[in-house]
Amino acid sequence: MDPNGEHSPLGFLPCYKPPGATSRDLVNRAQRRLRGEFGLRKLKVGHTGTLDPLAEGLVLLAIGSAARLTPWVLQHGKRYLADFRLGVSSESGDLESELVTQTGVKLPTAAEIEQVLEDFHGVVEQTPPAHSAIKVDGERAHKRARRGEDFEMPKRRILIDSVKLISYEPPMMRLDVRCGSGTYLRTLGMDVAAACGCAAVMTKLIRNEVGRFTLDDTLDCAFMFDDDDREKMSPEPMLKYLRPAIEGLTHMPAMNLDRQQISMLQAGIRISGTPEAPSEPLPEAWIGCIDQVDTFDRNTDVLDCIGVDRSDGSSGPWGELVAILRPHGKLWHPLRVFPTTESITLRG
Repeated sequence: MDPNGEHSPLGFLPCYKPPGATSRDLVNRAQRRLRGEFGLRKLKVGHTGTLDPLAEGLVLLAIGSAARLTPWVLQHGKRYLADFRLGVSSESGDLESELVTQTGVKLPTAAEIEQVLEDFHGVVEQTPPAHSAIKVDGERAHKRARRGEDFEMPKRRILIDSVKLISYEPPMMRLDVRCGSGTYLRTLGMDVAAACGCAAVMTKLIRNEVGRFTLDDTLDCAFMFDDDDREKMSPEPMLKYLRPAIEGLTHMPAMNLDRQQISMLQAGIRISGTPEAPSEPLPEAWIGCIDQVDTFDRNTDVLDCIGVDRSDGSSGPWGELVAILRPHGKLWHPLRVFPTTESITLRG
């Protein structure tokens, strides 16, 4: 492999992030270990969605040039279990700041909560918490909040596929939420509580799913953070959990490519062709309102498709990813092109 990462691994690594760790620290520690496993001096590693330090669960790491696919992976929905304590508030909306107990407030019944939840589906307007990583006037909001500055967080529209009340033992409420990227679960719980006439703070958050990736299939990365031992080795190779990049794109239409088309795309030449329907499409309701959502990456398009090589059958049921394609008139323009196994062999 090229030590500069040109032919480095391409794929997604589903990881379990323990509570208390930052997503950035997980990326850094995983990157160091993966470089050692692959024998590379350089290896790009990113993630497809931050989890707050308080939260735990699935963080999908993008390995090598799979980091260039992040905008399309973010089209996937995510699933969470979120616990809230009703009747209290805090400046941060969670347990990171001092709790203030409400007085003279009647907590809602389970039936009242379920009735309110009916209004939290589809496109929902949300005001992110001040204690968040969103930039306001060029600076992270949480930094300004910790300095005690007074500023207004911009509202934005998000997508919620479903939100269900899983359990309710006052004052504790647990919600099962399927939503789009950019949704703040803290704010969602606080908004639900406010609609019920009380306040709430989030006490626990678990991310269970990102698209087809689930928490059951993750590498437990808690070992990286034990006793702050940065050099502690993985109990098993991390490579074992690396998934083909195309698994993050199964919601997109796919075009089967022949050798000539692959060569043309690698040369930056547009091609003709007809893509097949996606094997795991996004919900139709999502596609219909994506343009209304502020957290959708405008560098992507719901008409984009993937070009795949299924010639030898050795790359699984989806084939090998060749390119991200965008319609250009009657042709398809290569937005992202990736080295195939054959091209690496020819060059290597």
